Amino acid sequence: MSVDLIESALRPLADPGRAAGMAAYMRDQFPFLGVATPARRRAVRGLLPRTLDRDLVDALWSLPEREFQYVACDHLQKVPLESAAADFLRSLVVRKSWWDTVDALAKPVGRGCTSEQMRAWARDDNLWVRRAAVLHQLGRREATDAELLGEILAGNLDSGEFFLDKAVGWALREYSKTDPAWVRTFLDEHEAAALTRREGSKYL
Repeated sequence: MSVDLIESALRPLADPGRAAGMAAYMRDQFPFLGVATPARRRAVRGLLPRTLDRDLVDALWSLPEREFQYVACDHLQKVPLESAAADFLRSLVVRKSWWDTVDALAKPVGRGCTSEQMRAWARDDNLWVRRAAVLHQLGRREATDAELLGEILAGNLDSGEFFLDKAVGWALREYSKTDPAWVRTFLDEHEAAALTRREGSKYL
């Protein structure tokens, strides 16, 4: 798959006014075309392969406008992944890192990495690698490995990093919809940042 087809589908939809607002929302970390998510997905429908295309993802990640990284994330969310993809996924997490793509990569990371790899990521020096590990079980509900979740969250309670404190709280909040008693016990047994505690206890 050539990245040129995707560029040809998206660039004509550019809206400079919308792009400025989208960039500002991301604290001007990246330039944008100004294409909203529904329009972006419609434009590339049928263009993305059904199996992992690493060259395509790399090419999309190398383009300056953020929408191309979003297309890559959409691709990764839909294709089969195996543990052999872990290094590749990590390379994406640490490139052009910000919460938008890291959060979009979290579920693919969960499918493409082993529990042991997630334990290692949770201790990584890179903030965004750790955030991906914290969030990788989002949405698993009853299939959540609670022991692994607790280990990863407990190891990231004292970072002092806003994006980690927020992520830990988010993971707790989501799991509280499945097992509120587990989350309540976790919060009772651990010291946590005020932000983490506020986010994690929202539904308790």
